Amino acid sequence: MVIVDSGSGAVQRRRTWILGGALLVASALVQLAQGALAPLYRASDWLFAAGALLLVIGIGRAGSVTARRPLGTGAVIALVVVQLVAPYVASVVLPATEGRVVPLRSQVSIGEIFFWTQLTVVFMLAMIGATQIARVGVVPRPWNWAPLWALGTVTLAFLIPNAPFWSPLFSSGEDVSGLLAVFRAFGLVRPLAVVFLGILAIVLGVRSESGSVPVYSSANS
Repeated sequence: MVIVDSGSGAVQRRRTWILGGALLVASALVQLAQGALAPLYRASDWLFAAGALLLVIGIGRAGSVTARRPLGTGAVIALVVVQLVAPYVASVVLPATEGRVVPLRSQVSIGEIFFWTQLTVVFMLAMIGATQIARVGVVPRPWNWAPLWALGTVTLAFLIPNAPFWSPLFSSGEDVSGLLAVFRAFGLVRPLAVVFLGILAIVLGVRSESGSVPVYSSANS
């Protein structure tokens, strides 16, 4: 274990967390406004990637929320790569027209396999990264658990609208406008969770106090 100089460590955390948090907030705001900002298509993905990478790599080692430990840092980097590359892979693997996947009968199974595989990989990487942030403890308690809180909330918001017991309601022919409104509300959970994490990072960065911060070398991983 290496102890980072108190003054430089606080500066590194402050710069990293404020800038990284601002990028996360910006990514969520762009996602929420994407309908009105069509020219900024996928800009939210790149802003989120920049914020996540900055937070795990850090402006200086003391700024890294994973202390640059290989497992957590690698998981977040891999998560970012998967999320950025997946749409391009899908456009090649699946038939597309004007950038949208065409649900051809012969391709439905391929599309479903690709979707659920990507989703599973993203969830596993996010779980590893969030767990490592909690375990390393660079982020002050109890906020080191915030990524896991956000991941759990986003996961529930995805699973509930896709639960099998909703199917009879949609197939009954009844007015489902109320249900659709509820499901749209579930769709807001992810950007709001990112906003929460971004604002939290900014607040913790502003409140960053001078003091020795433990940074773990790869030998302790």
